[in-house]
Amino acid sequence: MIRTLFVAALAALLLVTPAEAKRVRMFTPLEKLARANAVVVGKVTAIEKEPAVVPAEPGAKEKVSYRVAVVKVETPLIGAGEVTHIKVGFEPTGTNIDAPAPPRRGGLSPFRPTVDAEGLFFLVKHPTGDFYTITPMLSPILADTADYKDRVAEAKKAAATLADPMKALKADQAADRTLAANILIAKYRAYPEGGGEATTAKVPADESALLLKALAEADWKAEASGLTAYQSFSMLGLNDKDGWTFPMVKPNEDFIAKTKEAFVKWLDGPGKSYQIDRLMAKVSGK
Repeated sequence: MIRTLFVAALAALLLVTPAEAKRVRMFTPLEKLARANAVVVGKVTAIEKEPAVVPAEPGAKEKVSYRVAVVKVETPLIGAGEVTHIKVGFEPTGTNIDAPAPPRRGGLSPFRPTVDAEGLFFLVKHPTGDFYTITPMLSPILADTADYKDRVAEAKKAAATLADPMKALKADQAADRTLAANILIAKYRAYPEGGGEATTAKVPADESALLLKALAEADWKAEASGLTAYQSFSMLGLNDKDGWTFPMVKPNEDFIAKTKEAFVKWLDGPGKSYQIDRLMAKVSGK
C-alpha cells in the first residue's frame, strides 16, 4: 500500500511542476479536441436577441437562460457533419452581457462570443438544449493567436487520426504513430466533458495492440503537440488486475525510463491480450 502511494505521488510530481500545482493545468489543444463533441473552424456572425431557456440538466426543474451565438462553419473537423452554421450558448453574468465574465476557480473565465470572433472552436453539446456550449477548459484558439495556423493544421491531422485510427497507427514514421497514440488515448480515456456518468467499452483488440506498440516504441520524454507518451501511459490506469506493477526505483535512477522498461516487458507478457477501456458518456436509461 505504501509503495503504491509512493509511486502515485512520484508520478504526480513528474507531471506537474511546483508552479503548476498552484493553478489549474490547462488542456493542450489536442486534449481540447479529444474532449469536445464537435470541433470547427468558424466565425461568429450573430448573437441571437432571444435567449434560450432550458433545463440545467435532464429531468431538472430549474432552468438556465443562455444567450446564443451563431457560428458560421468554415471547416468542420469533428462531430459537426456538413452543417453551415452552428449555435453556441453562453451564460451572461449580470445585466451587462458585454461585460467581461468573472474568473472562476483556478482563474478560468468562460469564453463569451462576440460578433466577428474567428477561430478554432471546441464545443460540447448541451444536455437539454438544441445548441452547444464552450466550457472554460475548452476555450477556443482565436485567429489572432500567433501560432493559429499551426494549431489548425494540427487539429486537422488529429481529426484525421480519430476518423481512421488504424491508418494513423500504421503510419511510416514513428513520430506520427506516437502522435496518433497520444491523440487516441486522450480521446478514449477522457471523462465526458459535459459531466454526467461514464461507462466503458473495450477498444478493438487490433487497435489496442497497435496503440500499445506505438507507446512502447516512443520516446517517453519527447513532447508531441503538448503531450508525452509517458502521460498517455499514465492515462491508461494500469493496475495489478492487468498484471501491471510499477518498478522499484533506486535513488538517482530515472523513474520514467524504468517505467518504460517495465511497460515493454509487461506488453510482452500480461499485456499481450490487454484491451484499452474507452470512457463514454452513459446514455440516460441504460
